[in-house]
Amino acid sequence: MIIIGIGEHAVTNEYGEIIITYALSSCVAVTVYSPDKYVAAMVHVYLPEYSKRPALKSINPWAYADTAVPMLIQKVCDNYKCNKYELEIKIFGGAESRNKSDIFKIGRRNVEAVNKALSLLNLCVSYSDIGGSSSRTVTLYSDSGEVKVSYLPLNI
Repeated sequence: MIIIGIGEHAVTNEYGEIIITYALSSCVAVTVYSPDKYVAAMVHVYLPEYSKRPALKSINPWAYADTAVPMLIQKVCDNYKCNKYELEIKIFGGAESRNKSDIFKIGRRNVEAVNKALSLLNLCVSYSDIGGSSSRTVTLYSDSGEVKVSYLPLNI
């Protein structure tokens, strides 16, 4: 089992491997799967735009949707020889705060940034489970590409 945290990613082609990330609320997990090569990948992003933070270039680019999504696709395609158009891409998370005065709307902005990054790569999402007010744990299975999600209510 490979556990990824906030701002982390994993890629595997080991049959029977599991990639899991816990407690997505406003964060977004992007899963990528090649049914042809049995390559599974996941990234857990927590902010939308690395490109708008030029002073923070030492910050982890895997934490930002606009950089992590293209880096993950490139890694899967370059290192595992996958065709990007065969990939099954799914997104999870992006929950909104229960606080009605939340002006930042990070969950929604993270989802928008992931979708924009995929659009710039001419890719689209095959499935999404986004928004709402639940925390999600996401599990990706390398042998099938199946994704299981479990939910807990947010207490924020």
